[in-house]
Amino acid sequence: MTITQSRSGFLGICIICLLFPGVSRSQTAILPKACVDCHGSEPKYPVRGVRSQYLTSGHRTLGNASYANSDDCQGCHTNEGFIERVKTGKVDIKKFVRNPSEIGCFTCHAPHDTGNFSLRKTSAVTLANATTFDRGKSNLCANCHMARRTPKDEVKARNIPTESWGAHHGPQADMLSGTNAYEYPGKKYSKSAHSLLPQAECITCHMTLPNGRYSLTPAIGGHSFKLEGEVHEQPTMNTAGCLSSGCHSEMKQVRGTPYFDRRAPADYDGNGKVETIQQEVQGLYERLINNKGTGLLQTRKEPIYDTKGNFIEDNKNQYPVEVVGALYNYKFVKEDGSKGIHNSAYAVQLLMDAIKALDKNFDDSKRPQ
Repeated sequence: MTITQSRSGFLGICIICLLFPGVSRSQTAILPKACVDCHGSEPKYPVRGVRSQYLTSGHRTLGNASYANSDDCQGCHTNEGFIERVKTGKVDIKKFVRNPSEIGCFTCHAPHDTGNFSLRKTSAVTLANATTFDRGKSNLCANCHMARRTPKDEVKARNIPTESWGAHHGPQADMLSGTNAYEYPGKKYSKSAHSLLPQAECITCHMTLPNGRYSLTPAIGGHSFKLEGEVHEQPTMNTAGCLSSGCHSEMKQVRGTPYFDRRAPADYDGNGKVETIQQEVQGLYERLINNKGTGLLQTRKEPIYDTKGNFIEDNKNQYPVEVVGALYNYKFVKEDGSKGIHNSAYAVQLLMDAIKALDKNFDDSKRPQ
């Protein structure tokens, strides 16, 4: 008799051993081969390891399915809603998913239906401003990791009714493409190489596994989708995707920090130091909103954020277009999450223009061209 550990972590007695006590490990005929490939003792596919990675991911840990379950939210925040949207092209915005579950294995794959681990949807995605995003398998990611709104609609209204106002939390596909942020009149905008290179795609950078015993952890790469984690109590950046894609011959991290060692061409944030791109972008963030209460969106006559960096909800106030545009761009770059890595030129231009619009004395002479 064999003692097994179930997915929930409880010990149990293997039902196969109870029913067929004389069957040895080598006798796998009691299960169809397709099942054994995933669920057998020596599986063809690394299902258990991949599940360990997924359990550390935001898809599993953020818990959005419990409340983002109507008004079109369920199409990305619930497993059931996403499958419905893939099948029909839409979801009923007034319909609740009765038993919502987090985004999981069967959200993106349907192995019991297809017999393999192919993706549910890989066709090109049309972004909110009608731009086409087409990067192969990464198109699946873009179905949800895209802005839900456009600056044309959001900024024109000139009011900021709720904290979720703006591009709405996940504009990675837009940022990578260099589109759909608020572009100030008279300014020219450009893109970094990531927007042009076909191999610079979501799965290449976020899912390539790191190399070496002391860098392998379920919390970095693979189905964790994370580039940053902790190994032996040290912040560790996964540079494997940068190297395997052929885009970079060398990529390192700044020792002891969660930053890639990619120096910015100039001192964008004006603190007197030329730092990494991510540190420069962080410095630009803090010129707009910071935890000291000195940000431009905190100190204006009608502040949008308080001195602790908390949003001040005001459903009626009308703000100047340049102020609303500045906040849209701050949230667009901040919620992209890469601190400029996805599209450095575009991210820095958006933030510098936002700061200049609120502070005419800000030196933007080093703005990327």
